Amino acid sequence: MAFRQFPATDSNGESHIIIEFIPEPGNAGDGDATPRYELDDGRHLRRNAREFTTLDGELRLTI
Repeated sequence: MAFRQFPATDSNGESHIIIEFIPEPGNAGDGDATPRYELDDGRHLRRNAREFTTLDGELRLTI
């Protein structure tokens, strides 16, 4: 699994780091080949184009 980090900003203008986890192609047992997104504190994110939202909807980020 590879990953990369990139900056994002919330609605209050505060900066956050988003980590994108990218599965290796052809990994046996890895049924989901789509990237996974998390904040640097471990909270999972949903992506919609350039907008990311925590699963509980509490935090909305843009890149």
